[in-house]
Amino acid sequence: MTFSDYKLERVGFSLLLCIALLMFFQPLVRLHRHDGSQTINALNIRYETSQLQSDLRILGTIKDPTDSGASLGSSAAPIAVKPMPIPFSLRMASLVPWFVFGALGFCLLALLDHLFLQKAVATLSLVGACAGAIAVLHMMLMDSDLRSWTDILINTALLSYSDDPSGAIRMATSFLVSPGFGLYVLTACLFLLPILSFTRAVPRVRSVARRGRRIKVSQPVSLRPVNSRYPEENCTSVNVSEGGLLLETSLNHYYVGMEVYLTRNVRAGGPRNPEEHGSVVRVERAQSGKCRIAIRIIPEA
Repeated sequence: MTFSDYKLERVGFSLLLCIALLMFFQPLVRLHRHDGSQTINALNIRYETSQLQSDLRILGTIKDPTDSGASLGSSAAPIAVKPMPIPFSLRMASLVPWFVFGALGFCLLALLDHLFLQKAVATLSLVGACAGAIAVLHMMLMDSDLRSWTDILINTALLSYSDDPSGAIRMATSFLVSPGFGLYVLTACLFLLPILSFTRAVPRVRSVARRGRRIKVSQPVSLRPVNSRYPEENCTSVNVSEGGLLLETSLNHYYVGMEVYLTRNVRAGGPRNPEEHGSVVRVERAQSGKCRIAIRIIPEA
């Protein structure tokens, strides 16, 4: 994959990763228990997930005392029996925090790589997005299994109190779990970044929206960086417009913001055209080693 030094694209990637990281403080899980509804962020997701599993294990052991011969008028408390098996997705609920932390961790790594190395931003973001998507799907499956499990408990009369037959039923049906707003945003941002990176959507949209019409012209161009540390070279234009041109070069030392002098239609032994002052606005590096650079012509004062 090629990495673009295009400024707008880099700013957009930084913004997406920062928004994703801020979801650390937003609701990642929505949980409703018999004691009320609450939203869970990354700070307490492990504790609340463990508490949910504990509540469900207790709920699965409640049995109607009349099944043990107690009279209907008895005030005996429910007795504990062999727990009703909890669905696999609910037993594995402790994995959800790890997937969420994984998504946040890879998001942080992608941001650091984007700021300093620019090597694997899209790959790290994609891995984080997959972790977030697994967490979303796991919670959806948990909610579906939880509904089915409580229905079975109610239908088999394992949730009936002699003094309040509807109490345990209300307790069972109150359990709901679903992904929170923050988890959806986190996952969407992490998926969006590699999509934009691999498709090069931002540079393409800007190219389409560019006011100046581009004309495909292949002509020799002499390129001389303002900074004398970098060598002069002869390259070929890919297309030109009123305010700039796109060149294909064999060197890869160019960067966005670099100022250069260029001379068009350079011919051996022919008259030399005047130099123009320009600034590099986009760099596209290919695996073949060649490089395409877009140069904006700086008008003379």
